[in-house]
Amino acid sequence: MYRSLQAGRAIAALLVVLYHIGMDMSLEKYFNMPAFDVPFSFGGAGVEFFFVLSGFIIFYAHRNDFDQPDRVKGYFFKRFARIYPTFWIIFLGVSILALISASTRSVIPTDPIILLKTFLLIPQDPAIVGGTGAPVIGVAWTLQYEMLFYVTFALAIWNRVFGLLAIATFVVIYFIQQFSGNLPFPLSFLAKDYVWLFLMGMVVAKLCLNKNLKVKQPEYFTIIGGLIFLLVALDIVFEKNILKDYKILLFGLSSSIIVFGLVKAEQAGKVFLGNKFVQLMGNASYALYLTHYSLISFMLKVAMLLKLNELGLAGALITYVGMLVVCIVVAIGFHVWIEKPIARKLRAMAKKRKTNNMAANSY
Repeated sequence: MYRSLQAGRAIAALLVVLYHIGMDMSLEKYFNMPAFDVPFSFGGAGVEFFFVLSGFIIFYAHRNDFDQPDRVKGYFFKRFARIYPTFWIIFLGVSILALISASTRSVIPTDPIILLKTFLLIPQDPAIVGGTGAPVIGVAWTLQYEMLFYVTFALAIWNRVFGLLAIATFVVIYFIQQFSGNLPFPLSFLAKDYVWLFLMGMVVAKLCLNKNLKVKQPEYFTIIGGLIFLLVALDIVFEKNILKDYKILLFGLSSSIIVFGLVKAEQAGKVFLGNKFVQLMGNASYALYLTHYSLISFMLKVAMLLKLNELGLAGALITYVGMLVVCIVVAIGFHVWIEKPIARKLRAMAKKRKTNNMAANSY
């Protein structure tokens, strides 16, 4: 993994955290200070960066696996090990805590089918399950798109034609939605702009792998991508909404240009934010993404019990900084002491199984 992309992952996760902190701080039931929501009101764009990065990483790591069905099993195991253990642990932990209080029990699905789909990250209709379509861990709606992408890519590993047919199907559904706007769920889920972001990441990976593509000053691409990103962000911050209908694709485009610039620069020996702490933050970004919103909700309730809202701006600033620090510390702790050891054990299991299979086939 490129260290510059790890740094980008850390920044993207922090943007999402700051977005949710500001949004909740502005709520009337907490501090009722809308100003806190303004600076990082564009922070949800960290999701667009993650989707582009996911497309880049999967294509980069599995570009030689197309049309090799024997590699599908290993591919799925790697994806499983990356996504599900961490999600399940956090999901169960938050669910248990939610059950303790009568005021939060309602977030736990009572329908076993909905609960099973939630546990397996199967897309669900927000109109039926409420919220983002991902109960308990609201931000997990993005993981539903991740799993859709993983399955689509698995089809290409099984047979390249299957993968291309799946992509073509998404394209057709997308344009039907654009012209009709009346597609029911789950077709409406497949027709979102987010689907294109994974493809953007794959295109960037393909370009970065092209040895004949020489870029003299790749950092300029990062700057250009950053300026496009900033332009869309300012449109949101100042509520001009000129680019509102295109913000997902524009954030995806800018993220793609940024990723291209970072990778080409690192290939030339220039690393962006390669220090150990930022790299650790990048490694812990998945844990930070999944844990932060529940932590924010809990800490705001604590702040109300401590009557920090009665201290005005001072109390709000203390709460704001405190929540950010706690989210980061918890995420790093979870990554170091839980996520990383589990990943190490799963890799060892996979390696042992592979060795046993090779030994069995040698007889």
